[in-house]
Amino acid sequence: MRSGAVDAGGAWAAKIAGSFEPYSFVEFHRQLLPALVEQRGHLVAGDLVGAPPLGFRCGETTFTWIGSEQGVVVREGDVDAVTLIELSEQAFSDFLHELLTVRGADSTGRARVVRGDLAGWQRWEPAIQSLCSGREIYGPGVRQTLVDSTGAPLDLHRGFLLDDDLDEMRHFFDRAGYLHLKGVFSPQEVAQYGAAIESARQRTTRDDPTTWWSVTADGEDVVTRMNYLGRHSSLLAALAHDPRLERCAQIAGRELRVCDDRLDGPMVFIKNSNVVKGNGNLGWHIDPALGGGPVICPFIQVGIQLDHANPVNGQLLVLAGSHRYTKHALGWGDEKDLPAVALVTDPGDITIHDAYALHTTPPPTGDAAGRRVLYYKFAEQKTFNWIPAGYHYNDGLFQTGAQYQAVTDAYTPEDAST
Repeated sequence: MRSGAVDAGGAWAAKIAGSFEPYSFVEFHRQLLPALVEQRGHLVAGDLVGAPPLGFRCGETTFTWIGSEQGVVVREGDVDAVTLIELSEQAFSDFLHELLTVRGADSTGRARVVRGDLAGWQRWEPAIQSLCSGREIYGPGVRQTLVDSTGAPLDLHRGFLLDDDLDEMRHFFDRAGYLHLKGVFSPQEVAQYGAAIESARQRTTRDDPTTWWSVTADGEDVVTRMNYLGRHSSLLAALAHDPRLERCAQIAGRELRVCDDRLDGPMVFIKNSNVVKGNGNLGWHIDPALGGGPVICPFIQVGIQLDHANPVNGQLLVLAGSHRYTKHALGWGDEKDLPAVALVTDPGDITIHDAYALHTTPPPTGDAAGRRVLYYKFAEQKTFNWIPAGYHYNDGLFQTGAQYQAVTDAYTPEDAST
């Protein structure tokens, strides 16, 4: 999601790409990939059963990936490729480093589908990430890992208090990828924050590039997200450094800083009923949906609940444990036997989720939703070293290089979930 900032040169984004050792397209396929398959092929062999062969073309050279009992077999050429992707060596390297996802490569014009369709590439994405990173692919087996320190199954709907045992909360967050804290803010504070948001909403216009808008079935334009709220409210700006939010960062178990001046800053997500166009309802996604996980993660979202969250008013659902794995793209209803947890919260509660956790905010079932969640992000110092104030990682994806300028100009929030 664009912050509205403009950096025609993209120098900072180029610096990010230059910080990761580039992969040679030919050397990777002829030398590195066979070694990775020998080491990690067992992580992907079962997942790739029935996967149509995938080909990559860089310049005049092509290689085809074919699932096998050992994991993957690579053949030079593309005669067997059901899906064939053309991309530059830099884009291929960025994809392997997870600086770019399939969606990110497609959205920014860094890759072209020569044959087949984008879904054919997405089918392979978690397996490729697993081979490169060593992470397993998310599936029903995650349930055996969702246990407490004694080995007993976690109560995935459990709520904590802010001053509960830090180690116990950290263990839950580490295993599940999310946490629910009850009653952190008073009704008076919730009312103050809500009033500040409503004041900002009254001043927000459709042409503000730091906002997302949707259209309802009645044809009404409604704002669904407002970023960098600190420019509208000193109260919301100061809240970024509230000790209660700093406690939330400690729960993650890392040295994290609040992103009050970058990565969209303080922002509010607003649920509206009967949305027919726009990103008012987000499907299953991770926050680095277009790429950049190694740059912005570890990264948590701390959500201050200003309204009741339930199916009628709209609520957050998380796939427990998914932050620790690579994962397939999912649509609503594809969760099946995966541990999908719907978080029912009250005003003043906080939710915390890991950016790599698959989560969704489906359509409210009621006709008068209006749930508002005030979000503050926390990331490591490396993220601040790479991404300058006023920017999001996605800005670099869309603003690097003149060849992508047309894509930048045409970009709308409907193109991404982050």
